[in-house]
Amino acid sequence: MRFESLGQLGDWLEQSPSVYVADPPMTLMESIDAKSVWASQPSVRKVVDYIARNVASIPINHYARISETERKRVTDDPIAAMLRKPSAAPRMTPYRFWHGVLVDRLIYDRWCCIISTDEGRPWLDRIPARRFQFHTDSLDRIDGVVVYAKDGTKRTLAPETCLFDAGYSTRGGNGTSPMETLKDILNEASEGVDFRRSVLARGARIPGYIHRPTAWPADGKARERFISGWRNFESGGGREGGTPMLEDGMEYKTLDAFKPVDLELMQGRTLTDIEVASAFHIAPELVGAREGTFANIDAFRQMLFGPNLGPYITEWEQVLDAAFGDEGHYLEANVDVKLRGSFLEQAAATSTAVGGPWMARNEARSMRNMPPVEGGDELITPLNVLVGGQASPHDSGSQNTTPKTYALHLRETDPAASEPTTDDADNGDGPNPTGL
Repeated sequence: MRFESLGQLGDWLEQSPSVYVADPPMTLMESIDAKSVWASQPSVRKVVDYIARNVASIPINHYARISETERKRVTDDPIAAMLRKPSAAPRMTPYRFWHGVLVDRLIYDRWCCIISTDEGRPWLDRIPARRFQFHTDSLDRIDGVVVYAKDGTKRTLAPETCLFDAGYSTRGGNGTSPMETLKDILNEASEGVDFRRSVLARGARIPGYIHRPTAWPADGKARERFISGWRNFESGGGREGGTPMLEDGMEYKTLDAFKPVDLELMQGRTLTDIEVASAFHIAPELVGAREGTFANIDAFRQMLFGPNLGPYITEWEQVLDAAFGDEGHYLEANVDVKLRGSFLEQAAATSTAVGGPWMARNEARSMRNMPPVEGGDELITPLNVLVGGQASPHDSGSQNTTPKTYALHLRETDPAASEPTTDDADNGDGPNPTGL
């Protein structure tokens, strides 16, 4: 199509909300170098991989809604089989499959999978973000997925046959890559690396020189001998790290030149890491971009699957649930498996919650690969733990003593309880110290 003026182009764009590139393998997103940023930008890869790894390692479970307060996990239907192995590709694990999908989402701000069915069992095939675009209507609603093949052909898939999501875009429905927002920062970081590399390659390794107060002998042999000996102390000379011998009153004098620390290598990298982490709403301390204490690192870890990764998990969970859930079934990310503490923390919390021992001896033995023993399938209840008595088997000390008011109440209601006993009687050393 040919346009005689920019006005004609503008009129055509108003009627065509989506623009497609002539070269199928190259999309608009790649014009901002989104495809190479994964390989060339350490900060982006560090943060994106951190998010993708943590989210992809969360299992997705299929549940049947029995009532408003009861649910049952479904493990033997086609949806559950798809969650255990989403792709038919050989040796493709759920973690690796969803990791690729999430990296597409984080770099391109969009992702898409084709849904196919084999004997009622759904399968998913990830479409690389570089090979598809969403087609939208005048309201930016996605009404088609345009997929580009290697041979240059393209086909349009119906939205119902795909599993997809895209972020916000000011025009169209293909999202807005964070790489476009971070473009200037990443370019500045790359230029800084190039500059520091050139300085280190061309600058003097030793910021100084050797001063000789007298001229070299005319035959030049002494000069050549000294230069040959000095080169032995350079890299590869065989005497690196030693102490060269100066002669004829020579002195080594330093120059006021740059030092490697002056290039601020680490500071530049740290600032880029912080900017990228902030762009993806991740605490810089979690990816090592900023130094933290044990206390705040532990706090950030506890918030990881809440304010940090919670929105990413929710959008992933809702897309799956919208495609495969219904009124009686739903899909949910099992975030609890990532929030569990150490075994000691779990044991203490569970014991407190149930008010007594919660693991049989044979269950504990099986954890240590030991054979079961006779009678080991029954729970052991310590003698100091009674139902309705202590609130927790961890309670001990003064709270185990019978309260005075309760003892007085027994004497008032049961006269036999007021009779003195051996423990209550005066032993000759004065009144009973308990006062009872």
